[in-house]
Amino acid sequence: MHNRTRIGAVLAVLVAMNVLFVVAILWAYGVLLPGVVAGAIVFARHGTVRFDLLQLPVSWSTVAVLVAGFLGAQLYYGYKRVLAHTQRGREDADHAVAGIVRRLAMTADIPEPGVRVVDAEEPSCYTVGRFTDATIVVTTGLIERLDADELAAVLAHEVAHVGNRDVTLMTVATLFLEIAERAYRSARLARRAIQSPGDVSVRGKVALYWFLPLVALTYVFVAPILWLFPTVADWATRTLSHAREYAADAAAAHITGRPLALATALSSLTESGHHTPERDLRTATMQALSIVPSPLIDSRAVRSVPTPARPPDDRERHDRLRAWLEGETPGVEAGEQRSGATGHTHPPVGERIRRLQQLAADAEREGGTAERRGKR
Repeated sequence: MHNRTRIGAVLAVLVAMNVLFVVAILWAYGVLLPGVVAGAIVFARHGTVRFDLLQLPVSWSTVAVLVAGFLGAQLYYGYKRVLAHTQRGREDADHAVAGIVRRLAMTADIPEPGVRVVDAEEPSCYTVGRFTDATIVVTTGLIERLDADELAAVLAHEVAHVGNRDVTLMTVATLFLEIAERAYRSARLARRAIQSPGDVSVRGKVALYWFLPLVALTYVFVAPILWLFPTVADWATRTLSHAREYAADAAAAHITGRPLALATALSSLTESGHHTPERDLRTATMQALSIVPSPLIDSRAVRSVPTPARPPDDRERHDRLRAWLEGETPGVEAGEQRSGATGHTHPPVGERIRRLQQLAADAEREGGTAERRGKR
């Protein structure tokens, strides 16, 4: 399936899941649970029960308004929450990184995104924002770790995300996954209180004390319904993120004309020791906004922007990539083996590198063919 078609299909699934989620919550708490309680009382008194489950407590026009508000809130809150990490970073047009981004944006023919350089040892680069109103965040650790061509390739990858509106898409996708997961976890409060009472929060204990019947009914009747949403949202988020990463890699290779530079940058960043959290879903899903799975960096003002190192020749890059790929354990993706990355939000780094190597090989063949034609 064509990459754009695949992305469009996944987005349609996500929008449908948002609609169904709102409808499911309204139906569960406006029809199902009241019907179960009222039906139990009527049955106890009269021995019969009749109520219509195929209805909603509100009109469809109200549902449409609630769905629109739900999606709008995700866009707004996602932007504000992620951007809050970088408010004190440096954002101006006087340093080398901003100049690189300006040239790349002109080449890609998109509005120039903002640039924030954050003072942090962790090599990380990610994009936040809405639609084309975006900001690329770069750490000083990334600038110091990569050479000039690798840095340009990584920035081109982020510029491609801006041009493809990926920031907005992934903000919505990751937020819906978090909302669905938390809703399902909340619905299972009764079970957690029995199995692991020490893990129940203060808010959960208050809910158990004051609303125990509702908590029990929610676990029995609502939790099985809500189970579907994090499962499908997880698949959709992973599929969308993988597709957009491959597309951004290809676009970066095209913009810079140096696919091997992005490949060696990926191998270098994968070896930097990032680990995907297992329990903090918010942090894990927001890592989809990074070039490789890595934490979003808290705001730390930068005093000076480092100068990128001079790049090596392509032969040295080939050797580095060959050694990196040969270091993979058969059956284990290199990123998982070396950095603990789960691959949830990003495709396997080894596969991304192989695709970039293929792009480089294709470009070399096309260049050789054009050169032979020129000689004729």
